[in-house]
Amino acid sequence: MGPYGIAPRAADDGEIHKDLGWQLNLVFWLLTSLSTIFLGLRVYCKFLRGRKLWWDDYFLIASWVSLVVSAGTTSACVTLGYGKSAVDTPLDTLPKMRLIAVFAGFFSVLAATWSKTSFGLTLLRLCQDWTKYFIWFLIITMNAIMGTAMLLMWVKCRPFAKVWDVDIDGSCIDPKKIVYMYQWSAGWSGSCDVLLALLPWTILFSMRQTLNIKERIGIAVAMSMGIVAGVASFVKMVMLPKLTGDPTETVAVTIWGGAEGSITIIAASIPVLRALIRGEKDRSTDAKFDTHDERRLNTTSLETLTASTRKTEPDQDVYIYGAYSAP
Repeated sequence: MGPYGIAPRAADDGEIHKDLGWQLNLVFWLLTSLSTIFLGLRVYCKFLRGRKLWWDDYFLIASWVSLVVSAGTTSACVTLGYGKSAVDTPLDTLPKMRLIAVFAGFFSVLAATWSKTSFGLTLLRLCQDWTKYFIWFLIITMNAIMGTAMLLMWVKCRPFAKVWDVDIDGSCIDPKKIVYMYQWSAGWSGSCDVLLALLPWTILFSMRQTLNIKERIGIAVAMSMGIVAGVASFVKMVMLPKLTGDPTETVAVTIWGGAEGSITIIAASIPVLRALIRGEKDRSTDAKFDTHDERRLNTTSLETLTASTRKTEPDQDVYIYGAYSAP
């Protein structure tokens, strides 16, 4: 066996045969399954506490649906030969494979975009002053840039069908220019991940009078897991030039693209699960979360975060960020 599970074998034409399709399916569906578990627990936590779903939840659910569609279409590509060396890819399946691959890439980027939008909307409910405008800037610019990248997947060629059937007469935008655009969108997407992950630290700094430093650090770390998604974006950005190389080299790009959306869904769900675990643990030991002091802490924390921006919503997930309130 070669490195990373690749099994080379000699061929009459001297080529080394590779088949990475099984690896692609394994990693893609593993990440999708993990995101399903975390998102399911997030929604369960909401209903358990009598909370209503809000826009951030709907965007995250839509992101998960897009991720599942991307995983399914990617698997369909594998059945048609995606992941194999060019010499082993059946020529008669290439147009169909390319068409399905465009769908897979489109929904993969859409999953990443909507999952980041979801986390941004979550922060909007807690921020105030300049941070609110800054988050809106990140959300709008990220959706615009990522949306442009998704649009290019479909309109990069004339006629339209040449996108998946290269034998049709017509013209396409220089592939290198397309890759540059994809790299720019991936880079900005990763930057947004990092910036959104760091913002909770500034929000929690204003709660230093109501939460001890250990609690604030724990909450901030839980909310900063999006940095991992940012790393996935940056890795994908570096690997994107391989899209113009051997088909087997594009598998890693596909995996990192799917990982970006999966990790963001998981990262957005961790703070909620943290609150659920802490709440159940405290309920099983004593009733300290029912005391007057705890309720005063919740009220103070919420007012600190929202006093200058909006009225408190009855279903606001204050417990997500450490100021847990029992239903």
